[in-house]
Amino acid sequence: MSRATLPIATPAETRRYLRELIGRHRARFGLIVALTIGAALAGMSTPYIVGLMTDAFAAWARGGAGDPGSDLRWQLPLILAAVLAQAGLTWASYRNLAVLSEQIVADVREEFMERTLALPPGQVEAAGTGELLSRTSLDVSQVQHSLVQAAPQFFTGMITVLVYVAGAFWVSPVLGAAILIAVPPMILVLRWYFKRAFNVFHDVQAAKAELTSAVAETIDGVKTVEALGWQSRRVAHTDRAIDRLFGAQVRSMRLRGTLFPVLDFSAFLPCFTALLLGGVLTANGYLTIAQTTTVVLIMQLAVAPAIEMILSLEWVQSGMVSLSRLIGVRGVESAGGDARPRREADEIIELKGATFGYTPGKPVLKDVDFALRRGERLALVGPTGAGKSTLARLMAGVHQPDEGAVRVGGAETREIDETLLRRFVILATQEYHLFNDTLGSNLRLGAPGATDDQLREALSVVGAGDLADRLDDGLDTVVGGRDHALTPAEVQQVALARVILAAPEVIVLDEATSMLSPNAASDIEQGLNRILQGRTVVSIAHRLNTAHDADRVAVVEQGRITELGSHDELLEQGGAYAALWRRWHG
Repeated sequence: MSRATLPIATPAETRRYLRELIGRHRARFGLIVALTIGAALAGMSTPYIVGLMTDAFAAWARGGAGDPGSDLRWQLPLILAAVLAQAGLTWASYRNLAVLSEQIVADVREEFMERTLALPPGQVEAAGTGELLSRTSLDVSQVQHSLVQAAPQFFTGMITVLVYVAGAFWVSPVLGAAILIAVPPMILVLRWYFKRAFNVFHDVQAAKAELTSAVAETIDGVKTVEALGWQSRRVAHTDRAIDRLFGAQVRSMRLRGTLFPVLDFSAFLPCFTALLLGGVLTANGYLTIAQTTTVVLIMQLAVAPAIEMILSLEWVQSGMVSLSRLIGVRGVESAGGDARPRREADEIIELKGATFGYTPGKPVLKDVDFALRRGERLALVGPTGAGKSTLARLMAGVHQPDEGAVRVGGAETREIDETLLRRFVILATQEYHLFNDTLGSNLRLGAPGATDDQLREALSVVGAGDLADRLDDGLDTVVGGRDHALTPAEVQQVALARVILAAPEVIVLDEATSMLSPNAASDIEQGLNRILQGRTVVSIAHRLNTAHDADRVAVVEQGRITELGSHDELLEQGGAYAALWRRWHG
């Protein structure tokens, strides 16, 4: 069972998803195609009129009848009208394309956030901060740039070039065929490029994610780094990430260094060929001056949109890679199913032969059998690294067992809808987050409909009854930023108040009071016991007074529950728990 990074969509899946997005806005997309073709046709009328003018002047110069000057009275206004029509249609096309691009970007962002927030918590933890931060920031920005700027250039350039090519064939199939001389080198270099580009640009984005993770982890743990003297170690780790990104960027530069010169040469080759071939055919009477002039001018006009296509190609490809990383979360199976946990179940949590490990082949928990009764208070104790936190996460449904089963309310956690499971059982750890919002809004994350009195009561239970009164605007004070930054202890109290307001059936506390003093933690735990009377509570007990007050104590050693019973029963047994208790009071 792999716990690697989040998956990445294949190129075929990415193209299919993009077609799906465009299909949601097919009316606007059809309008854009029509406007772009109209702009190209308006632009192509100018070379056609100029060709007619050239033919007329050539005939007049040879002594033919007619006055070319009289034709200018309708030709010049027609050219002006064509230029204005092209400008207007191009503006309308780009405007609608910009709106469509923003709509698609919004669809991608909303779906990515919805699917990311619905990911199983264990999958999110395994992905890591850098991976998620890279996808939500760098990849989203890359997709936005590609869809809003590069994709419109590529799309309009492609349609314009195709219309110009069709126009050249219509004027003269022979000269139009000169365009085909650019096809072989373009096909060869594009096949070579696309065969390598996806993997190369994916390596670039993955290296960026690794560098982002290295920097973010160093910043988050700066105090630990300084305390342990790990500055040089973290610098070396970051340097290695930079080297990997540099290597990936160099490989992408090699791709560009081959692609762009060949495409640039191919873009100008048809114009040169048409001019040379057209001159020979015109001199021998096979073509008129108007045909040669018109085709050469059309091909010259096609150079600019062709160059735009070439320059935007890299951004389009990078955007497709980033899009594949964003929609890769589609490949993560949604947690849960249709099963519903029952609050009246006697065994509210049950583990049967549960085995789990973060690395395949290295289990942290091994064949655990355990049942927690409804309304029971359980304390998990044991040495560091024994598997207490992992066991707590299995009970909360954060991780799913590699073998065996974990049932909550009589239903297997893997069969319960993730949202429903989170309402039934909540895991509270020492890692908390305050949003840059009011204190009241942060508290109402646990209970959106809670009144101000209920918020204050919850704060009072966790020993922060005066917190709102000490802030400038009470519950309406914006916290989480620099203006009213709360202390780590206050943040932990707010988080615990959220748990109380959410009122789940089962609460799993993993070092949930670690930021508080022992006396304050003891008072809060007593307050929690009163307010949560009748609910099921699991606590990882680093302070053994918590175990003393629990209904039962489970001793976890080397991934197994080795002792289970009340405080008094375990003391009488004289085993591992009794030894821990003696050391605690020694």
